[in-house]
Amino acid sequence: MTKTIQTEGVPETHRERILSAAAESFLELGFERTSTAEIARRAKVSKREIYAYFDDKRAILTASITELQGEMQSQMGGIWTSSEDLEVVLPKAAKILTKYILSDRFSKLLRIVATDSYHNPQAATQFFEMGPNVGRKATATYMKSQMNRGKLRKADPLKAADDFLDLVIGAQLMTAVILGQVDRAPLRRDHIKHAVEMFMKNYATS
Repeated sequence: MTKTIQTEGVPETHRERILSAAAESFLELGFERTSTAEIARRAKVSKREIYAYFDDKRAILTASITELQGEMQSQMGGIWTSSEDLEVVLPKAAKILTKYILSDRFSKLLRIVATDSYHNPQAATQFFEMGPNVGRKATATYMKSQMNRGKLRKADPLKAADDFLDLVIGAQLMTAVILGQVDRAPLRRDHIKHAVEMFMKNYATS
């Protein structure tokens, strides 16, 4: 049976509580300085319960990456297989991507991985392969389908995908997210509109 803890009226599994506590500790203390005892204290569970779900704290970080990226790919999969017009799909995709990048969970995980990458390059590689790299390939597949339909000019689909993603989640936005310097509400509206317009000007056939 799944263990649950009642938190402010919302049932939360011990596993979810452990993941949340670990993210807070990794961000505040750093991955290396965080112990399973500290995670257990913050999650209000025993160390034995942590090891019932995870082999070690590295497995907790891996699970955080896997689950967050999986949720994102599931959302985007529905967008990139949509039969709606290009002009409808791209703003929707940009909105989901921006919301994801600006989410508290993603920004925390990104900072944790970035900080830990020197000591643990494997986590950074996993983060990239499971997230950005999967996402750009799925985006490229969609771009190619639109090129074949004549909606986008003929070009390298992967390059078109990179151009779209760079406009939506470019270096400036990612830097702001890492530093926690993002004014979220205005950015979503204005940034999404600008990103889609710039992409369409360069790639749309009409």
